[in-house]
Amino acid sequence: RIMASDYAASTLMPRLLEQLKVHAPNVALDIMTPSDISFHDVDNGKVDLAINRFEKLPQSFHQKKLWEDRFSCLIRHDHPLVQEYTLANYLKAEHIWVSKTGFGVGVGMDTHDVQKLGWVDEALAHLGHKRTIKVFTRNYHVAMHLARQGLVATLPRQAAVIYRDDAELVLREPPFEIPPVELTMIWSPLLQHDAGHRWFRQLVTDTAAQGQYE
Repeated sequence: RIMASDYAASTLMPRLLEQLKVHAPNVALDIMTPSDISFHDVDNGKVDLAINRFEKLPQSFHQKKLWEDRFSCLIRHDHPLVQEYTLANYLKAEHIWVSKTGFGVGVGMDTHDVQKLGWVDEALAHLGHKRTIKVFTRNYHVAMHLARQGLVATLPRQAAVIYRDDAELVLREPPFEIPPVELTMIWSPLLQHDAGHRWFRQLVTDTAAQGQYE
């Protein structure tokens, strides 16, 4: 049982399934969302692993960073921003917000609460800017599909490059600096020395280290 954020499920899980076909074809995965479980479930070992971008974690948990990811923008190929790719035009465009971290049932978003909006909007706020968000979603594939309709999606590159071959979309570096995000794997101390769990953690670690999209 793995709790995986939509970001982790979209980027890491397909690669992990390919590895399981080779090394452990009889293993089945139960992939859960952050809203399905709590830290207490992880602590009790009811969930084998939780993979997400965490801001705060209980000190008792074991953890390992799987990768660090920078940001990219997905833009419709005929969007005016593509022709004149500047920060000023980025700010004039309409945007999709996509993110989901932590545990528990999510709550509605407030465009004025920069701290809750996360990495992209915090980086803009440091520059004294604010973008126009038209859609809030917790699903990366929804964000990427909406980018085809003319909204700008700024998201971690490992997710963005899934759509790099889409003829309707253009992949660009953001026109401003955004600190990278980390994908982290956590687990209960109750499972630390379990032989099967150790093997699976290593498989996840090796899978994350190999074949990251550039």
